[in-house]
Amino acid sequence: MKINIVSRKLIKPSTPTPQNINKYKISFLDEHLPPVNTRTIFFLSNNRKQQNVLQLAESLSERYIKNDGFVDCSDQGVEFVEAQVVDDDDVDFNGLVSKMEMEELNNLLSRTPHQVDELPTDPLLSVQVTEFKCGGLAIGVSVAHRIFDGYSFGMFVDAWSTANNNNHPNPGGEIKIICPSFDLATLFPGYGPRPGPSVTRSYRPSPIVKKFTFNKDAITSARSKLIQRPNSYYSRVRVVSAVLAKALMGVDRAKHGGKSRTYLICQAVNMRRRTNPPMHKYSCGNFAIMWVAQFSETRENVIGVQELVDNMGDSVIKTLADIAEALSQSAKLHSECYVIYFTDWSKFGLYDVDFGWGKPVGVGIGAVLATNAVRLVSNKEGDGIEAWVHLNSNDMAYFEQDQDIKLLAT
Repeated sequence: MKINIVSRKLIKPSTPTPQNINKYKISFLDEHLPPVNTRTIFFLSNNRKQQNVLQLAESLSERYIKNDGFVDCSDQGVEFVEAQVVDDDDVDFNGLVSKMEMEELNNLLSRTPHQVDELPTDPLLSVQVTEFKCGGLAIGVSVAHRIFDGYSFGMFVDAWSTANNNNHPNPGGEIKIICPSFDLATLFPGYGPRPGPSVTRSYRPSPIVKKFTFNKDAITSARSKLIQRPNSYYSRVRVVSAVLAKALMGVDRAKHGGKSRTYLICQAVNMRRRTNPPMHKYSCGNFAIMWVAQFSETRENVIGVQELVDNMGDSVIKTLADIAEALSQSAKLHSECYVIYFTDWSKFGLYDVDFGWGKPVGVGIGAVLATNAVRLVSNKEGDGIEAWVHLNSNDMAYFEQDQDIKLLAT
């Protein structure tokens, strides 16, 4: 797939940022996030050219100043890239989207995972709108992880698409208003710059990334094989996570000749509704804590889906003290364990956003600089899961031969 960049510009906000709020302090949790971009692509099949795509980014202008630990709302603007695919004549857009490989997805994103904080001009937010000759449109979004976690990103896209639709409301249609809250730094104040020598970052090559889709029937089939525990419900995310974890543990076992091993399964847990009192519904920033479950197996005792599904959900951390203990345990064991990371984006409504061209026919996830990592997204129908699995090339070959993956995933 060949893409030509038509234009690259900065879209400034419609009104200047007031002086009293032009320094947004990031929180302690934000400061400890790695300097990477989170990247997502929305595929839209009905490209109504009369709509002005520039309005998608018209009011976004924040910039992060890493040495001072705050976002400088300097009104410099959001990077906005327009591009065109030049070799997709007479192609079915939906079919093209369903078969798209990671290299092609990356071409629809204006920023790599690590193009953040490298240069003073690196944007916090970059958007690439790519037009296909066959009539489709791709909106690729790259945003600094230090500013947004997955929940914040979903909220941002909802607000962004809503604002675009509010500019072209249906007759008699209700205008939806989303008012974000930026108060996490008041609860978790940041420390600011750390003393000491500067560190030069090195970047690992991106892993192999593939999407494995578990539809409603596949999840029902996997759930039917489980023993239903009293007062327990095995959600689709929980079932799929257990199937994937078992397959990933099998990869490690195959590589090491069945050697006994300890496994850590890490799941990011959104804490906004787990605090007392709950956080603001539209609270921006990073407020997800990593829940850690430890599993040990031997040649005689191989961990199965039932044990995984029972433990991956029931023991979600109850208190901040438990969280601290789990993280401490993780740090001690990390070097000697096989660690698997799960991030659940299934409730963030990525398939529900409407920028004015209708809801997406597909959603793509840009590669992250991590292996043994899985990002879970709800499918278009809302009853299945799309799992974006990040592995090195040798491990992916093992993973795809797992019997449950071959039976349940497409």
